[in-house]
Amino acid sequence: METTVGSSDYNTDIMKLAIKDGGLGASTERIDSPSTAQQVNWLLLIQMGAFGFVGLLPHNLILTELKFLNETFQHHYAAALSFPYSLTPRIILGCLLLAAGTLLTAVVAITADNSITAFSFALICMLVIGLGFAVFVTTALGVAALCPPCCTLSIMVGEGIAGMLPWPLYELLNFTLESSGVSPIPEWRCLILFTIGSVLALAMIPIYALGTARHPYIVQVLTIEQNRRVSSLSVRQTRRPVLAILKDVAPMGVCVWLAMTVTFVVFPAQSVLWRPQSPSNTNFVAQITFNYQVVETIGRAAPSFLPALKGWGLFLFICCRVCFIPLFICTALYPDTSPFFWNWFKHSEMALMALSGGMAITWSMVAGPQRVASDEAEKEVAGYFMPFALLHGTLWGSVIALLLNITLDQQ
Repeated sequence: METTVGSSDYNTDIMKLAIKDGGLGASTERIDSPSTAQQVNWLLLIQMGAFGFVGLLPHNLILTELKFLNETFQHHYAAALSFPYSLTPRIILGCLLLAAGTLLTAVVAITADNSITAFSFALICMLVIGLGFAVFVTTALGVAALCPPCCTLSIMVGEGIAGMLPWPLYELLNFTLESSGVSPIPEWRCLILFTIGSVLALAMIPIYALGTARHPYIVQVLTIEQNRRVSSLSVRQTRRPVLAILKDVAPMGVCVWLAMTVTFVVFPAQSVLWRPQSPSNTNFVAQITFNYQVVETIGRAAPSFLPALKGWGLFLFICCRVCFIPLFICTALYPDTSPFFWNWFKHSEMALMALSGGMAITWSMVAGPQRVASDEAEKEVAGYFMPFALLHGTLWGSVIALLLNITLDQQ
């Protein structure tokens, strides 16, 4: 008789298998798969996009206010802020950490002076945000790996959309505060902007509890995860050893690692040092950052309607992005030399870097779980491994960026 995933008979069978095979070291295999009777709909895709949006919104808010924060905290803050993103109920905990870290960053920026203490507190705040991101987005991508590829794509696009919200809010707050005669504008703008981000992060908790967690398809996925925790020591979770699964997924892991490394070597550590063509353009760093955020969103969405780039073609495409490292460094070191002097050139190189990065990351993240067998347990392992590679790319990119800042004596 066929047993339906998530039924009481299924849970009973798991316990029987555990007892029968003698606990630890058992080799019983099982297949976990959501029922085909339940389908992914547009509402679930929007909620998956919200996971990506909330996960990266705090980081994008900081990028929007990076000029003010970098001048306040100093000590290579722009290069070091991505370090904590390499750290690894999870959804709710992630939302709380994201909200707390975002709001505390604004409070520290307003109340602290240009001291080592302020910089230390700023990194602690980023540590909280990074930990929240690791818990929140890694969990979301692990769940999405058990769903059709469109769910992972929705998360990646949601992360990109998170970069499009801060700049309009930034300009709106600037105009409102100037019209109201409020002073000092940077401090109040930062506090209001980051408070909005914290509220949106907290709003994800009821969205998840009342919406995503109750969706029929996700209910089955969460049941699978719960059953695995019950039998994790007595029943083999995958048909093959985990190392064999990781070996299959590793090429896409290397791709996403290299893509993130190149991005974080130059952005924002080098781009925050770029100077505008006209000294009167005091918001140039925010403008160039918004350019990155918008175009990267386009890059993340492009794979949904472009032919998929896989294998060696994808790897070579990502390797070509290494040329952005010397290009961005030269733009920062030689601001008075053509073509690095022109604003259009800076915006063009930033757009190309963002577009190629968004496409490369999405192609890699979607292709990772597809490289293993149709067994959903193997796809889940792949789904957790890909964010691990992504976060380590962030770590290595940040390390190299900081070393370059110090070696080149960039402040």
